[in-house]
Amino acid sequence: MTSKTQPLLSPSRLAELLSDPALSFSAPTAETWTDDAAHYLWLVAAKAAVQASGLVMNVLLDYTLQLHEETYYWNEVMGSVWYSGLYAAQTSPVRIWHWTKDIYHVQNSHGAQASISRSIAARWARFHQIARQSMRGMSEYPFRLNLSSPVRLCRSEIRQKRDILLSMMDIHTSSLGLLMEGWRSFQAKNFVDIDSTGGRRQWHDAVNRTVVLTEAILQQMASRSDTIQFEQRVFATLEQDTASLQMQSDLTSNQPRRLIQRLTYILREQLPKHEASMSAFVSDHGRPSRLTRYWLPVLTAAMSSSATLRLLLRRQGEIIQWVVNIGATIVDFGSNWVVEPIHKLVGTIRHDEKSEIAIMSKNSLVADRASLERMVIDFVRDHPDSDQSYLAGEDTTAIANAVKEGDLTPVLRAYERDLRSPFVGTVRGDLIRALLIQIQKTKVDVEIAISGINALLKSQELVFG
Repeated sequence: MTSKTQPLLSPSRLAELLSDPALSFSAPTAETWTDDAAHYLWLVAAKAAVQASGLVMNVLLDYTLQLHEETYYWNEVMGSVWYSGLYAAQTSPVRIWHWTKDIYHVQNSHGAQASISRSIAARWARFHQIARQSMRGMSEYPFRLNLSSPVRLCRSEIRQKRDILLSMMDIHTSSLGLLMEGWRSFQAKNFVDIDSTGGRRQWHDAVNRTVVLTEAILQQMASRSDTIQFEQRVFATLEQDTASLQMQSDLTSNQPRRLIQRLTYILREQLPKHEASMSAFVSDHGRPSRLTRYWLPVLTAAMSSSATLRLLLRRQGEIIQWVVNIGATIVDFGSNWVVEPIHKLVGTIRHDEKSEIAIMSKNSLVADRASLERMVIDFVRDHPDSDQSYLAGEDTTAIANAVKEGDLTPVLRAYERDLRSPFVGTVRGDLIRALLIQIQKTKVDVEIAISGINALLKSQELVFG
């Protein structure tokens, strides 16, 4: 396997590969294995051992997480009196059924198996008599305390199930640790020289230890003991099996084939058996079934369905109006806050003028600037300098360009000259005219600033959309 996304084969596929006739004792060339062929057979056994150990580890990890979830569920139920009472109500039908069977069996054990009439009335009368006699006979036991405190009885049962789950989770955690510790034996630094006889023997022992450890973990996990006893049994099985293999002389070709057969048995027998056993274990000690957990709300809803229907029919008009209002709200929301913003967004991307934010009209700045240019040109023509008798076309263009850049030097010079004698400049000069031109210049400056703000808002309209 060279895949990084799926580095492990499935158990069935791995078992199928290991069941190849060429790897069994009945192979035609089994007795004539060369040293190189035996070495490759050991490589097959080693890689299959790592694959099988990884598969077992994945199964153990999955069930460890599942046991943790079930334990967390019981801790939540125990942590609240309300949850404990709800659990008691959920399991009450099962408890009543078991209690009824116990009463019947107790009465039968006391020898009260008299013939009961076939009529239904006689059967119920006999059952009532059996129940009274059983309650009278069990009065010396703390049965009345349990009936008076069902929540306490349920909490005791929950605590017992949680402890069993914790014990099994500890065993799974210990198994994961043992497998991870066993994988360390495959590190290259643990072998002196893998090409030498001693190095190969050490490497073969590491492969054999991994197979035996995996098989011992799955075998001893079925005993359901505590963690200490589980580890002691695993180590005892590991030492016993390793010692028996070291006493064998056929360590070249027969031993790896035995390991391959054991791996096949692990994948086909022990691992599915462990999964079935753990599924039954979680079902017995985990959270109740969905039928047990949800029968109470389902029954309540079924019993109140008629009243609910009558209430709906009585308020039919109001309900229809609510539905209409909800539909109109959804339509308005989609139109005003989804469709229209998307249209504006598309218009901004396409530079649609209709979708742009406009603080002032489009041609306002152009018209005001042109008017300012004409005012300045007319003013210069009406008040030529002493060294200039007329204005040529080039000078007019130069003045217009200067006005576009904000230069009003001719107007300001006349304004400064008239300010020396303001009364005379007002009556005989052009002080008011120069002042009005500057007012027009201020208006153009304000529109330029507003145009810059408008451009900034347009650049951010896509972000707002």
